[in-house]
Amino acid sequence: MKRNIFLLMPILFLCVFMQNLFSQDISPEKIVDLKVKTSLTRLKKDGIIDVFLVLKIKQGWHINSDKPFDSNLSPTSVNFQDKHEFKVVKITYPPPMLKKLSFSESELALFENETTIKVELKPTNKEFKGKLRIEGELNYQPCNNETCLFPVSKPFSSIVK
Repeated sequence: MKRNIFLLMPILFLCVFMQNLFSQDISPEKIVDLKVKTSLTRLKKDGIIDVFLVLKIKQGWHINSDKPFDSNLSPTSVNFQDKHEFKVVKITYPPPMLKKLSFSESELALFENETTIKVELKPTNKEFKGKLRIEGELNYQPCNNETCLFPVSKPFSSIVK
């Protein structure tokens, strides 16, 4: 009886380990957590509204910068749905981290951990004083040290007050 238990222990351990291994969610949409931060209390004199897209990238993963060195990699980008209430004045991406990974022959331009993209918007209505609804999508390609997943478009929306 004791012998059977000792034979079953490694099998049980293997089953638990494999379940944990395969239960980890690596869907590309969940690798980046996106928060939109803004407020009209910071409205500049020229009417520009600063919007900050804060990206928290899952540990062990990175996304390509807005200007990856390798043309086979998809860049990170921000697109806004066409709205008549505002126009995009400028999008400022942070400086990338330069890193050589096991699958690349040269350094890559990446974003890891937490990074912030700054977007400057200008309301088109000169007498704008209320709320502004912004909608768009963040496009990125998540990778780890071994592989890259397919590019993802992650929608976002926020009301600027």
